[in-house]
Amino acid sequence: MTKCYLFIPMLLLSAALSAQTPTDLQFLSSGDVCAGVGIGYDAWSKYWEGDVRRENGNVGTVSRRQFSAGFMLGIVNRLNVHIRVPYITTHASQGTLNGQSGLQDLNLNLKGKFAEIRLGKGNLVLGGNLGFSTPLSKYLVDFAPLNLGFGTTNLSYRQMAAYQTDMGLYFGARANYTYRSNVPNIHRDFYYDQGNAYYLNEINVDDVFDWTLAAGYTDAHILAEIDFNAVNTLGGSDIRTWEPGFPSNDMDAATLTGRFDYYFSKSKGLNFSVTGGYTLSGRNAGQSVFGNVGINYLFSLWGKGGAVQ
Repeated sequence: MTKCYLFIPMLLLSAALSAQTPTDLQFLSSGDVCAGVGIGYDAWSKYWEGDVRRENGNVGTVSRRQFSAGFMLGIVNRLNVHIRVPYITTHASQGTLNGQSGLQDLNLNLKGKFAEIRLGKGNLVLGGNLGFSTPLSKYLVDFAPLNLGFGTTNLSYRQMAAYQTDMGLYFGARANYTYRSNVPNIHRDFYYDQGNAYYLNEINVDDVFDWTLAAGYTDAHILAEIDFNAVNTLGGSDIRTWEPGFPSNDMDAATLTGRFDYYFSKSKGLNFSVTGGYTLSGRNAGQSVFGNVGINYLFSLWGKGGAVQ
């Protein structure tokens, strides 16, 4: 995930690989595997410097592509593990900054279903996700807005709840807290931040809280969902006037995201997933348009198989 302007869309794209993701309440049966690849893209030409929206001709349109590979495994029916590895490239349409490319962060997630309660003409489903990520390469962190990722090791917990009617309509809410380590070994030993000078090559960053409201429809062959997402960094500074972002910036945003999955068969086989979204408002974040396409294949290693909805 990018540490500065591109922080928000990368949070959302990080889960958009397979038909079952760490952020939903779909589960694979014991022994089932959903493996796939995904291509993501986001771009912005306007960004918020603090709460002031600007357009900077020195960088023009900043874009990034994400190529991901990963899989989700059903350990038991109510417990899935998800592993994903992204390769990132960044580019600025104007100016002299060179884009970066390379492996970003290893992402591990353990998703569980706590309870499924019959309520009226539907089911109330409660679950959670424990996440971990850490850098896979020594990419430049202090290189906004073209850096590949945070450079931090992260531990997160996401609480999820959804009500799914017998007709296939569902409504959900998710809340996630991410603990972030310091940014170690930046490529300089002095920096100025929040009114203070630091003779260090390590940056303290604040944790992140994000939440989502979702509504959608699912059946044996499709899933269609629309989400409102809010991300809030729990502290930090504003980008200084006409300067690049810094890892300790306070980065907040509200986004609208859509998702569509299609399953070619009821249990095993090929499926694809498409997501897309737009940043509605923000602070020290780019006003991005972003999207992702994933192609996945579901098969069994053991057991009877079949995805658990």
